[in-house]
Amino acid sequence: RKLSFLGFQIIYRNSLMLFIGIAIGIIVGFILKGKITNLAELKLQGFSLILLSLAVQLVILATPLAAWPWLVQNGNLIYMISMSVLLLGLLYNRQYGWSFWLIIIGTACNIVVIAQNQGAIPVDLDKLSLASGETVASIAQKFAEHSELSYRTPLTAASQLGWMGDVLYIPLPLFDSNVYSIGDMIISIGLAAFVIKTMLGHFQPKPKKTSSKDSDIETPTHTPVPLG
Repeated sequence: RKLSFLGFQIIYRNSLMLFIGIAIGIIVGFILKGKITNLAELKLQGFSLILLSLAVQLVILATPLAAWPWLVQNGNLIYMISMSVLLLGLLYNRQYGWSFWLIIIGTACNIVVIAQNQGAIPVDLDKLSLASGETVASIAQKFAEHSELSYRTPLTAASQLGWMGDVLYIPLPLFDSNVYSIGDMIISIGLAAFVIKTMLGHFQPKPKKTSSKDSDIETPTHTPVPLG
């Protein structure tokens, strides 16, 4: 069984905006004479939680397990939990300042929308049709069949916080286009800024300064004074 249409979205098209944010950060970092080696030296905390979350999402959305009836019925709860684990892993790195906080805020925005819509993010089918090249009717039919787990759900009048869902159609001339959420855009901007700041050495450990005055001071010696 091949990767599903809906699962393919999360492992490729949805990742593009994140990769573009990282790529822009690297390009700007080079222009500003930053060092890409600083990225390799960066020590992120909570990395195991981030990897665990992404691995779970990959397994439940982009493998044959996505068609498992039990997972079709309960997988959106698992997806929402995995997103919460991802947020927890990101929060371990809040000390990296405003750029990383953008990544955290963007992720939190997506989680809020997902939680308000039974574990799936609303997507504008008209704009998804523009991005994928499929007809709205074809896409709507796939959602209606509900034969496999999807992290998306059609945007309707009943959708909660629909404006925060996947409603931003962004054509990418050199890549497959997709529909993104406001949260996705905030994450991408945060990634670009974080990469730039890292390459410029903003998060490098500062060497301890030794005071020159301390090194010049000699330890005083006591000369015994005779009594009497």
